[in-house]
Amino acid sequence: MTHLVLAGHGSHLNADSSEPFHRLAAALRAGGEFDAVSVALWKEEPSLARALDAVDDPDVVVVPIFISTGYFTRTVVPREMRLDGPLTVRGSQRIRCTPPVGTHPRLADVIIERAREAGAGPDDALVVLGHGTRRDSESEKNVYAMAGLVAQRGCFAECGVAFIDQEPGMLTMLDRFRAPRLFVVPLFIAEGWHVGETIPADLALDGPETRRGGRVVHYTPPVGTHPALAAVVTDLAREALDRFPAPASRLPSPGSRRTVPASRLPLPAFLGELRIEPGRVCGPGDPACELPPDADAIRRCVRFDAAGRYRPLPGARGLPGGWCVPLDGRIAAEEVVEAVYPLAAVHRAQAAAGALRIVPLDEVLGRQSGRYESARQLSERGRTVIREVLCGRCVRTPAWPLTAPQLPSPGSLLPTPASIPCPEPCSVLVALAREAAAWEAEPPTPAPVDPSVPFADFETPGNEVREAVLAALLEPVRPGASP
Repeated sequence: MTHLVLAGHGSHLNADSSEPFHRLAAALRAGGEFDAVSVALWKEEPSLARALDAVDDPDVVVVPIFISTGYFTRTVVPREMRLDGPLTVRGSQRIRCTPPVGTHPRLADVIIERAREAGAGPDDALVVLGHGTRRDSESEKNVYAMAGLVAQRGCFAECGVAFIDQEPGMLTMLDRFRAPRLFVVPLFIAEGWHVGETIPADLALDGPETRRGGRVVHYTPPVGTHPALAAVVTDLAREALDRFPAPASRLPSPGSRRTVPASRLPLPAFLGELRIEPGRVCGPGDPACELPPDADAIRRCVRFDAAGRYRPLPGARGLPGGWCVPLDGRIAAEEVVEAVYPLAAVHRAQAAAGALRIVPLDEVLGRQSGRYESARQLSERGRTVIREVLCGRCVRTPAWPLTAPQLPSPGSLLPTPASIPCPEPCSVLVALAREAAAWEAEPPTPAPVDPSVPFADFETPGNEVREAVLAALLEPVRPGASP
């Protein structure tokens, strides 16, 4: 049975960043080619590091939903998912990892379709807009490759590239292209910060269509949100399965279907801030409305707190309340729990069986690279502080220690069986560690707590977590306490 995993970036600050991955997963599930489709994210949950905990299918295909072969696809995805390369064998499980979706030649068709949907014709110019970076020359290659494939089709009078972070820059487009109408197609996955904010602002766009000096600039949605991307992902998965086929002894018989294993651990009456009642699952407080029995709808409901702030940490206390989901046969209680607290049921079952893989904080910080490498410099006291502050705001119980020597013995059971164990420091804590290391080196001035500051915006004065960590770090160390 084949399980498809979409590996993406996500965001601690932008709630819309990961929506394309979930929509893409839903489309692929509806297509029915794969037995299961799930999402794994760098900055959100389920995380790249733990998403495979819930995958027991013998054949797995990981498709990185990134535009280029770069730092994330070469370093972060394989490191976090513990992949050995295009094929990883773990016991009887074969995990294939494909090239990123943005490198597949079929993506050129999606770019052309985006432009045509906006009205582009043979007399117009198409501009493939990429991010680019001066730090990695590989990043630009795919942008040029896609523009070259589009140009070969001969659909437009001109076709070229522009970048937001390297030459040729996007501000020179009107000088470099001669057609009266330019169709700018962002080679991005999501309607994130760049596509939705910085690009329109820097180009002074009025919206999808901007008139300037007798010419017209059309700005399309990004290629990553186009429905045709599902076909590109399917092609990548098929190619990986053809390259690394399942052993003949494991091929399914005609008409066989995947069976969903029953829950391995009964759900308690209370889990985190959820109430599991006979016939329904409820959020905090008295339910005033029923949510549809749909995991994506439930997930979207709990992504924001009562004040409208994005909740990048699903376990953060402050789950919005006043709702319930009826268990009427269309959804199981375990599916509701998974939508609210990803991997909670899996990790509870593994902890109860003494099989939970636990990773200490020093190992997680030690594997960081790039802009997060500085998190390694955080002192032992600083590590204790951020654990107390951030984990104290989360319903999950940390099973991970600060250092490897403090790891529990293999196979040992965890206490508090009704809790949700956290087996590994999350990406939000890693981001906090990076900021705290900088604060230890140059302590900033504390500020009053501002409830409007996003939960994980640790750089902004007034963030509740920032101010709590600063207060603890600035407090004098008592004699005999840890340094």
